[in-house]
Amino acid sequence: MALYLDLDLDYFVYPIIKEAVTNHRPSCDDIYALADPSQLLSIIKQKNIFWSEKRFIFSNHMQSHLRWWLNGKLNNTVIHIDAHSDLYGHRLRDLSNLKMLGCQNFLWHSIREGLVSEIFWVFPDNAVDLTKENLVYDIFTTEQLNNFYLKDNVLNIELNCLLPGNKPKTIHYHLLKAEDLPVFEETVEITTVATSPEFIPRQADSLIVSIGQWLKLSPSLIENILMQHRAMKTQGK
Repeated sequence: MALYLDLDLDYFVYPIIKEAVTNHRPSCDDIYALADPSQLLSIIKQKNIFWSEKRFIFSNHMQSHLRWWLNGKLNNTVIHIDAHSDLYGHRLRDLSNLKMLGCQNFLWHSIREGLVSEIFWVFPDNAVDLTKENLVYDIFTTEQLNNFYLKDNVLNIELNCLLPGNKPKTIHYHLLKAEDLPVFEETVEITTVATSPEFIPRQADSLIVSIGQWLKLSPSLIENILMQHRAMKTQGK
């Protein structure tokens, strides 16, 4: 068991882009605001979440699943910092027949393969109203839910899952803002950063540089990601 930190750069973009066009950047005609990443980094330090040497950055978020799979450990805890849950497209307890692996459902695949047993979904401020009536049923079905409760600004959910081989498993899922994360006192074994170019406008590419410096990633790796972003078309053009 290990602690993984998984960050999607769309966490810093407002308004949140709900739908995207494959291999196209968002329209440059829309106006977006960018959050200051230093605020998130400061909170992570306050929560005594420490870094290891395994740090990765890539454009497609489903590569997080690959990195966790290659690491070979089961029943890990993931701090998933993202504007989206990435638990889309599946409404059944049984995980035997998931849709093809993609950035929108890679967490379901990670659960099915036993890589993950607990998830903290850290969503952007004001993105989710945890007091909203029936919020849990907007996200999951009755079949998928066991128990859930709101405490100290954290929505705690027990998910009923059935893994291949008819193996039942309970996944502990928490919805919260960064400031409400618990104090972990733990070193992150793997840090994954998804740049998700279909979900961030071009002005948000500056985040790649700042996050890359924060993680002490090589300048050549950062430049390669930026080149991939520059090569993509913009919607409407």
